[in-house]
Amino acid sequence: MQCPVCGHQNLTGASVCVHCSSPLTDANQQTQMCPECGADCPITAQYCPCCRQLLPLPERRLLGRGTILAQRYRVEKLLGWGGFGAVYLAQDLRFQQRKVAVKENHDFSVLHSFLKEAELLASLQHPNLPRVSDFFQDQPPTIPYPRAYMVMDYIAGESLDERIERKGKLSESELLRIMRGVFEALEYLHKLRPPVYHRDIKPQNIRVTPDGRTFLVDFGIAKVGSGMTTVGARAATPPFSPPEQYKMTGATDDKSDQYALAMTMYVALTGKVPDQAEATARVHALAMGQPDPLTPLWQIRKDISKQISRAIMKALSVDKSDRFVSISEFRRTLYPRKVVGLTRRKLAIAVVATLFAVLVGSLSGYHFWKWRQPLWLLGALKGHRAGVTWVVFTPDGKKIISASHDGTIRVWNWEKKKSEKVLTGHPQSVRMLSMLNPRKLVSVGWDGTVRIWDWETGKLLEVLHAGIGRLHALAVSENGRWIVAGGEKGLSVWKVGETKGQMKRHFIGQVRTLNFNPDNRTLAIGDVHGRIWLWDIVDGWEEQFRSFPLNAHKGAVTALAFNPDGNLLLSGGEDAILLVWELIDGTLFLSRRLEGWHLKEIRAISFRHDGKIAASCSMDDTLRIWRTDDWSVVFTRKGGQNWSLALTFSPFGDLLASASKDETVKVWKVRLSE
Repeated sequence: MQCPVCGHQNLTGASVCVHCSSPLTDANQQTQMCPECGADCPITAQYCPCCRQLLPLPERRLLGRGTILAQRYRVEKLLGWGGFGAVYLAQDLRFQQRKVAVKENHDFSVLHSFLKEAELLASLQHPNLPRVSDFFQDQPPTIPYPRAYMVMDYIAGESLDERIERKGKLSESELLRIMRGVFEALEYLHKLRPPVYHRDIKPQNIRVTPDGRTFLVDFGIAKVGSGMTTVGARAATPPFSPPEQYKMTGATDDKSDQYALAMTMYVALTGKVPDQAEATARVHALAMGQPDPLTPLWQIRKDISKQISRAIMKALSVDKSDRFVSISEFRRTLYPRKVVGLTRRKLAIAVVATLFAVLVGSLSGYHFWKWRQPLWLLGALKGHRAGVTWVVFTPDGKKIISASHDGTIRVWNWEKKKSEKVLTGHPQSVRMLSMLNPRKLVSVGWDGTVRIWDWETGKLLEVLHAGIGRLHALAVSENGRWIVAGGEKGLSVWKVGETKGQMKRHFIGQVRTLNFNPDNRTLAIGDVHGRIWLWDIVDGWEEQFRSFPLNAHKGAVTALAFNPDGNLLLSGGEDAILLVWELIDGTLFLSRRLEGWHLKEIRAISFRHDGKIAASCSMDDTLRIWRTDDWSVVFTRKGGQNWSLALTFSPFGDLLASASKDETVKVWKVRLSE
């Protein structure tokens, strides 16, 4: 008998779980959920006592509330039920704050499709697509045979179908807000190599969260690649599926998704599914010379703009060749770039201002040109006898502190270009620095120690022995509560303010970079194998290290940085690629790949205080400045000898300091508008 608390299998007839001592229920107390109302029903009942719905046969019986799957997931609620299976809301017992959706397969005839869907979703990373985190087979005590289960992100909110039912027809503006994320997900899928085609887009498969985010779900009949398919009409959902999807040898492609998406928008704007508008009926009517049974959108909703109506009807063309060339072209028609017009007065002011700028420029010459540059060098700070490995500003922005391979730490008055103090103690290379508070500085080095200094006096306050080999990385939470060092063998963690000597080690392999989220609890970890881990250090302090890594880069992850809002993570690696990740409900989703800009290993990345600008530097001798709203490069600085090993913005964002292999610290003036 399975324990409803921990999932341990006990002997038949046992009254108490031998693993956790929880009381066990007997067969008469075992339950199943009603597919109609979700109520708990006795396992022996034929009808639901609440709604009188006929309950499924044992082969398709639903799980009972409280059922434990894989000794990890406790079923809490029925989310959906259909002919092939069910979806449940469950609690992840390993991570108590995490809710998941567990999809259950009831039909062996579609088991292959179920496995294919799990494998496909596990390989996808996009903020508008669900992510699979687990897959297993299990046989709960109330089910007569083992079933396959897929664990996915739980997406709170409602389906587009439920919203249409609740509100009736949607407004043009509301629909365009909802569909933007769906378009972005489809563009991502269609640009994969090989491409992925969803083939089942409909209002039921678009979910809208309470904060307005949208997700495209249910990849049960998705197709990878552009080959032929013989799934045919059994994989078609009228009226959303296009004509080619009904043909047993029809080649469905990106234009098939385009048709289904357009029909979904048509239904959302009209508030109802059109009668006699199935694709096959439309093909037959047009072939017989009869009018298209699908009424043009502009005849039903005269308040919808002509551009939107025409775009949707074009995408609904029976002939594939009459639709848009791609889903991207469809999106651009619905969401045209906004062009800001100028009044005559504004135009005149702009012209006068331009002429004035040209005049002043011709008079001021070089100095004015330099003043207008996005980034120019204020000075180089010289004094280290080896490459400079790290650099930080003091909280007031008046001093710069640098670390070096020469084993020293220097405090600089950057305005006077003068080294005011030299902190010695590390016998080998000092790798990273971080401010613990306005007076205290933390450093890590290859000697395996973490050292805490009073940087104003130069006094060494404390030496902490990490015990994980050479140290490569350091992260200090903004509230000064946590110090984490990363080294050859893993992590060492100190809880500041605890009794002296209270620290923990986690041997997870070589760590190359660390960064704290501004929430002061989420730690991003990059390792030598190209993986990124997210760890809740507050919940994990009393437990063993538990986190599931993401395969992010080829080669080591060499740089990590959260933006000031904590909802974006930027990562760089030995593969010379920058990855932009969105952090949603504690999970990372790959949002963008910035590939081809840097040619060698990324050494450092940093966000400006407002999060609107980011900087990156590489072993290819370039420093790039990025605008984070669209991740466009606004400035590139080239030259030097692997000249930037680290960089950071000043607290006010007007300066950028870079640490150089040529033994200098460079200070740059930043002049970039939002």
